Amino acid sequence: MNPLFRLFSPSVWRSVIHHDPMVEGRVRIETREGGKRRQVSEGKNIWTLTGREYLAELIALSARSPRTTFRDDRVSYLGMGVGSQAEVANIESLVDPVPYVSTQFLAPTQTPALFPASGTGTPITSVQFVREFGTEEISYDGSAVVLSEAGLFTDGNPDEDWSVEALDTTVSGASGRAPVAYKTFEPITKTTSFTMRVIWEIRFV
Repeated sequence: MNPLFRLFSPSVWRSVIHHDPMVEGRVRIETREGGKRRQVSEGKNIWTLTGREYLAELIALSARSPRTTFRDDRVSYLGMGVGSQAEVANIESLVDPVPYVSTQFLAPTQTPALFPASGTGTPITSVQFVREFGTEEISYDGSAVVLSEAGLFTDGNPDEDWSVEALDTTVSGASGRAPVAYKTFEPITKTTSFTMRVIWEIRFV
């Protein structure tokens, strides 16, 4: 076979594309009552256009001297909702966001973030963002809340050039923001009897 023909053959290019790095996310949500697991939902998410822009700007320099970055915000908030929409890249916000405590929409994830399966000499290729909601959160007024969507957010304010000094985490100020990642899932009911843990893992595969 002509070497040039093999170089440009579809099978070769499929192999090359397959090994290009991709962003893949998985979300696991589980509720517990008295330590016993009651509900579980798990599946892949969509990395949105907002998220793709974020990664592109995050790895680039604005200036070398003095060293200046395009943005300093980091993924560090989770938002929950009771709506649902197709998992497509151009998602602009959750359909029906809900507060996790009175007036507050964005719930901070645990720090430090976790790097699963990492060790000495092992490349870090995934990161986990975790949020544990208490019994009085989301269902803070005593009512059952049927959740069906979630979003991952940075700590930068899009109206202030992604400044981390001006972040508004309230329902009125942040519920219209576009997430960097979005997941819709089979309904999970959150009551004051349940705690709820969300583990959002981002993998570079």
